[in-house]
Amino acid sequence: MRVDEGRHTLTVTIGPFHVPQSPSMMGDMMMMMMRRNNDELEGAFTWPATVRFRGVTLEVIDSAGHPLPRRLLHHTYMVNFDRRQLVEPISECPFSFGEETQDITIPGALGLPMAAGMRLGIVIMWDNLTGHDVDGAYVRYTFLLNPRHRQPAPLDVLPFLVDVNHVNGGTDGFEVPPGGLVVTKQFTVGASGHLLAASGHLHDHGLTLRLEDGLTGVPLVTLRAQRDSSGRLLRVPYRILAVRDSGPHLVAGRRYRLVATYDNPTPRPLAAVMGTLAGLFAPDSPERWPSVDAEDPTFELDRRLLTTSHPGGGAQAGACHERR
Repeated sequence: MRVDEGRHTLTVTIGPFHVPQSPSMMGDMMMMMMRRNNDELEGAFTWPATVRFRGVTLEVIDSAGHPLPRRLLHHTYMVNFDRRQLVEPISECPFSFGEETQDITIPGALGLPMAAGMRLGIVIMWDNLTGHDVDGAYVRYTFLLNPRHRQPAPLDVLPFLVDVNHVNGGTDGFEVPPGGLVVTKQFTVGASGHLLAASGHLHDHGLTLRLEDGLTGVPLVTLRAQRDSSGRLLRVPYRILAVRDSGPHLVAGRRYRLVATYDNPTPRPLAAVMGTLAGLFAPDSPERWPSVDAEDPTFELDRRLLTTSHPGGGAQAGACHERR
């Protein structure tokens, strides 16, 4: 971990890793087992200063600092054990990258607040499709920090995350039968505020993610997947919602609905696909953000799954599987 005060950056590097090649053809059950067993807490550290950050870049490099293919990673994310999520009573995910996710940067007028001493972890799942093992791989995350004395102070923003099939202690994946499927999740938020930006995570053959008002059915956000002609996912776009106004205002206790839509032109079910909406949320009153309840069985199960060692090395990240 290295802080560069002049460049306003914090760099966290984890490694080295030996990354075996993934099987080129595997059954659905084998893929599910890999995701359960290889989603690992690879690094734990303490955040060094009370400061905001406004961006994260991800690099996969070798021991000399030369770039390796980022698609060696299926996904990676950071976990904050000292702050909970807005929707689910589990550990916060301040950032996450899927293989289709671009680097994250937000305007300097915004910042995600971090306190010195917060306990953090980095989760990694590899997916090496290069056709050969890769030895000596490192993962480097560079946080772009807000200057400490910026005036006016940046607006505090916090992560917003909803998974359409969240299963605490289990996998969030679901099966899409031939022809396609629409999956929905009803939820409430623990604090009122504005959703400033949104992106998401889908798998191949995913079509859309849509956030709706649960009472009126009015769409608040719609994200359409960018795909190639075969249906392979290229990316889920990142949308700035607070352009002409402050973005959709979500009210604590009101019902909302996430809708994930898939097609499936194949004769077989699509196994272990996902639908996750992620974004930036500006709470009306940051002090009303729901606090961590370490005795909540849901929070405790999530924490325990993230920090329990298993024979493959690292720790299994069950309830946090593929947060986005």
